[in-house]
Amino acid sequence: MDYQKLLEEIKSKIDIVDFISEYINLTKTGQNYRALCPFHPEKTPSFFVSPSKQIFHCFGCGKGGDLLSFLMEYEKLSFIEALSMLATKAGIELPINKSSTYSIPKDKLYQIYEIATEIYSKKLSESQIAQRYLKERGINQESIEIFKVGYAPEEKDFLYQHLKKQGFDEKIIKISGLIHNFMDFFRDRIIIPIHDLTGRVVAFGGRIIQQDSKLPKYINSSDTPIFKKGNSIFGLWQAKQYIRQKGYAILMEGYLDVILSHQYGFKNSVAPLGTALTQEQLNKLKRFTNKVVIVFDSDEAGTQAAEKILQTLFQKGFIVKIARLPDGQDPASILQRYGEKTFKNFIAKALSPVDFILETKSKKTLNEKVYELLHKIAYMNNLIYRDELIKELSEKSTINELTLREEIKKILTSLKKERTFEKKSGTNVLNEEETLLRIALSFPDKIQPLLSKIDLETLENQIVRQIFYKMKNITDTDKKEVKNDFTVDKFLNTLTEEEKRFVSKLIISAEIDEDYIMENLKDCIKRLKIKFIDKKIKELSKSADKNLLQNLIRQKKEILRNSYEGL
Repeated sequence: MDYQKLLEEIKSKIDIVDFISEYINLTKTGQNYRALCPFHPEKTPSFFVSPSKQIFHCFGCGKGGDLLSFLMEYEKLSFIEALSMLATKAGIELPINKSSTYSIPKDKLYQIYEIATEIYSKKLSESQIAQRYLKERGINQESIEIFKVGYAPEEKDFLYQHLKKQGFDEKIIKISGLIHNFMDFFRDRIIIPIHDLTGRVVAFGGRIIQQDSKLPKYINSSDTPIFKKGNSIFGLWQAKQYIRQKGYAILMEGYLDVILSHQYGFKNSVAPLGTALTQEQLNKLKRFTNKVVIVFDSDEAGTQAAEKILQTLFQKGFIVKIARLPDGQDPASILQRYGEKTFKNFIAKALSPVDFILETKSKKTLNEKVYELLHKIAYMNNLIYRDELIKELSEKSTINELTLREEIKKILTSLKKERTFEKKSGTNVLNEEETLLRIALSFPDKIQPLLSKIDLETLENQIVRQIFYKMKNITDTDKKEVKNDFTVDKFLNTLTEEEKRFVSKLIISAEIDEDYIMENLKDCIKRLKIKFIDKKIKELSKSADKNLLQNLIRQKKEILRNSYEGL
């Protein structure tokens, strides 16, 4: 599939201003549009959209790119998922790449899960036992429809036979994970679909109905090309808009807890698929909020799970509170027995991490609890929040604040020794290189003569160098002119997301004055060449090769005299 060509067709039918306006309120300001950034909290708008270049950029968090980049960032989608959504919106049918053995299973897998969802839903309507179970758990018909809850019958190969009749290949059926050894994986279970962020069903959770069964209470679909357990959060598809509205997410353990919470009005509730949170899950959640209230079961396992994920949440920059429920209770039982007012009261009285750790019943001493919390706090990216917790910990533990801060320093020093940090080249933007790239993007007719005057290998900024190389690959070197169809919008389709952000910042941050274009161009090329020679001269300063040094000095003088009339 030619993704670049497809994206060009999509962009020709969807205007970026109209598209982003569906998500946030844009205000016209000069030639561009401005808004509060949807990707990070801010009071002063720093998010800009350029209708002429069909790009966006936030000067606060650095996010930028085209409408595909926006959708991927906003909805936390993969490239293919976002492209698929845009194609649907543009009324373009995505072609199936028959030569790709990987794309076929994905396409078919989505179909299989869609069919299975419909079948399980129908079977629920036919099963009085399954309906009675859901009724006893307090789940109403509206919740069943919203979450597409279903029922897998007891028959060993009911779904398998149905999929075979539908014409699905044996290999694809096996890849789906719904059939094991020609038998249905889910049997006699309540089926709870797991959606991705585009609303497609990609997996199932199965809850046993028989209370005295020796089988596991819950089982999940196995990982497939369209589903990774560690990447998904149950209920996020249904909850994401409410999380934005409330400003925080309620994190629970169980599927039924989440469904009932939504039913009672707590529609910002979600659950990881298991108690352990992964970085990938938090990356998706953080797209919508950086605040979380943990409401795990009150038993020892639930308490330990809550303690365990605190460090992970801190590390990803989340602000956390923990709601402590009465012993033996979970969100579902609280809502069923006492209603939404009582549950709301538990949320309102959620504990800070300091109170939660210090008040947790255990054999640990106060000092051990304090040291444990300090280790968690040390991982925080949010320094203001860390400062608040240290002050609170000092007050409630009666340990001197300076002592706690000294201990934090020791922990941080130890962490720094353990960690290895990768140095990224190109973090210090060279003004000349940045300006040249901005000129090339603003005036495509200058690209080829510009490229003929600079050695790309001498550019110190890695991103600028990469972008210029890609620009060079789409120019006509023989005729020394840029192809007629070159536009920034099309060029963006060839760039990585990091490169798109860099380009969007360059374009929106400043307009190039055409009256001074040649002056800026010549000046930047001269300065770059002189910088390169000065660097060589410095390297050879201790060398005995005076002839080579003299030659470099002559080159420098020649560059200073050169007017670059060919530009």
